[in-house]
Amino acid sequence: MNRLLFPLFALLLLAACQAGVRDGENDHLILRGQLENAERLGMQFQELTTSELVHVDSITADARGTFSYRKKLDEAGFYILRVDQSNFITLVAEPGDEIHVSGDAQNLSADHRIEGSEDSALLSMLNRSILDGYTEVDSLALVFRESQYTANARQVRWEVNQAYADIFEEKQAFVKRFIRDNPHSLASIIALYQYFGNRLLLNENEHFEYFEKLSKSLSEAYPANRHVMDLKRRVSQYKRNMSRRELAEQSLATGRPAPDIVLPDPEGNMVSLSSLRGKYVLIDFWAAWCSPCREINLQLKGIYDTYRHQGFEIYGISLDRTRTQWLQGIIEDGITWVQVSDLRFWNSPVISLYNIEAIPYNVLIDPEGRILKKKLSPEQLEEVLAGIFGSPIP
Repeated sequence: MNRLLFPLFALLLLAACQAGVRDGENDHLILRGQLENAERLGMQFQELTTSELVHVDSITADARGTFSYRKKLDEAGFYILRVDQSNFITLVAEPGDEIHVSGDAQNLSADHRIEGSEDSALLSMLNRSILDGYTEVDSLALVFRESQYTANARQVRWEVNQAYADIFEEKQAFVKRFIRDNPHSLASIIALYQYFGNRLLLNENEHFEYFEKLSKSLSEAYPANRHVMDLKRRVSQYKRNMSRRELAEQSLATGRPAPDIVLPDPEGNMVSLSSLRGKYVLIDFWAAWCSPCREINLQLKGIYDTYRHQGFEIYGISLDRTRTQWLQGIIEDGITWVQVSDLRFWNSPVISLYNIEAIPYNVLIDPEGRILKKKLSPEQLEEVLAGIFGSPIP
């Protein structure tokens, strides 16, 4: 009996030791590579956290362009292997992953292959699609430059703009499919916040369902992962903001009293919106740095001059940062109506008070301070005022 127990004990001990070795490896990432044009090449290994890009280590290839790197990981995350500022690849790495990278170091972003990480391979596919889009855009830019001084330049410009819009929509559709097809992949988080040029392909206002569904599916797969928890927090915050905006919008419905505002004018005198009772007042939110606002100011001048003596006033609220910027805008645009500002930019309390998401923005109120119309173009405003006051006084 004892002779039987000894081999059994030995086998169990050996298994335990082997399991211990495996467990020790299971909390590490092993990254290996074989790159062309990478003799003695130094690369950066960086982590993309929920808020910043952090330098982790430096990796140097040998004389044959091969390298090996090992790092202990606490959880799955996003990492970047960077040759230079514009030449890099993004990886999704989990504890226990052994990832192999091959390709051409001179053009690693476009020419690489990834094995050992399904999520990293998915990211590679996503990035290649975006890069293909940029190649198409470069071709459009060339067509536009060559046609600038030709007789049909205007037509070519329209066609180029339309073609760019088509490419953008195509990449937007690709990202949507990517997220739908990979709801349990961390790579979909990168897709969710993917830019094309300087625009996000998806945004919360128009595509919130993708944010919400991905948050739910990833929370099931990675309940404690910080990237997933950050997405969940963003989704929850957006829903809270939406509820707040909906409540604010209800309070700003037609016929409701407009919330009073009391802010300083350029001379420092406190001027309240309620002090203009008895007049039809356009509450106009603008800023000197806002080009569309400045264009509208020029149109408002004519409307103001036409109706100011018939009981119409404008209460302009600037969202500028500095007094100099604000006053310069007033002078340059020849503004003669009431102007106030707390110079707090988007931190001004009037933003939440009037549920403002973008400027230019305006609200027209009646002599009793009740809301009549919102978001009026200059043409619409003129039409409304003509209906109120009749034909302008010569």
